[in-house]
Amino acid sequence: MKPVISALFFSALLILSCNHQSSKSNVKISETADKQLPYLTFKNAELFPGNGSLMRAEDGVFLDDGRVVVVDQALGLRVIEEDGSNRPFGDFKNVGFVHNPPEQVAGPNGLVMEQDGKHLLMCDVSDGKIYRTNIETEKVQLIHDHPYGINAIYSDKTGAIWFTQCAKNTNYAEMFMEINSPGPNGAVFRISKQNNTAELIKDSLYFANGITMDKAEKKLFVSETMMDRVHSFEIDIQSGKTEYSGVEAYVGTPDNILVDNQGRLIVASPVNNQVIGIDFKNHSHHIIFDASTKENQEITNEWFRRSHLGLNFGDLFSPKLYLPLPGLITGMFFSSDESTLYIANLGNDLLKLEYN
Repeated sequence: MKPVISALFFSALLILSCNHQSSKSNVKISETADKQLPYLTFKNAELFPGNGSLMRAEDGVFLDDGRVVVVDQALGLRVIEEDGSNRPFGDFKNVGFVHNPPEQVAGPNGLVMEQDGKHLLMCDVSDGKIYRTNIETEKVQLIHDHPYGINAIYSDKTGAIWFTQCAKNTNYAEMFMEINSPGPNGAVFRISKQNNTAELIKDSLYFANGITMDKAEKKLFVSETMMDRVHSFEIDIQSGKTEYSGVEAYVGTPDNILVDNQGRLIVASPVNNQVIGIDFKNHSHHIIFDASTKENQEITNEWFRRSHLGLNFGDLFSPKLYLPLPGLITGMFFSSDESTLYIANLGNDLLKLEYN
């Protein structure tokens, strides 16, 4: 190494060392914030209901009476009692819901409770339909039919519905083709309470996925799965006006998202087998749940290598990508007091974890 270069190199090291020492207070703040979030790992005893009776439980909602409702590929929705017993929730066949593989494969995907606390909204990623279910009577209505599959859904205080279109797919198979060879076909839409017309909010996303808002409903968050980022928008829910803010966070393959009672963004990362917490106030990322194994990580590394090079990676989908979990992590939701965390996935059981 030449003398001048060597001197510059060691000077740089000295500067970095001083900067590191002077930022110790920031490290302490981050560590203090991290202590407020748990670090959880997988245990077989946390499978819920634990009997493999669910079918592609991609998303779920906790009800005030302690029950849990999840999407069910064959039936639309399924309700799980506190003891784990479960049954179909709502008669979706009466409103045209059909799961008859291989001819027609349904894709119940996103699920959210409306702000009135009386209705659930479910969207289908296969055929683009949105269903409203009355929690008390279990009456189901088909309220919107989008040209393409709808991935995730959110209902704001005005009654407006916001949703993501991950791809220009008209069936389940086309949606998975988009994962293997992504294009800028993802989009965000809004349906006001006054009409049933979907207004385009944002397009040209690479597999738009999870969608949610902050507690004040002044900021909208949207996952862009195939670009490993979560976007944010400044919004006015009364008028529907939105202004793009930028990338709020970088997370590997972000799927469903939510904002917890402390205002932190919680993100499901399926390919990483993790749930990530993002604390905006303290500028920190924290792994809340981690089920990755050495074998998972090897496949994950290959996934991101191919993704960054624009190569296909459909052949990497296998149980090795998500085991020991029942399926790929897709989302999570809390009990009302946030003492319990439920993790949804593409398998036949949820995970139910103490969150203290």
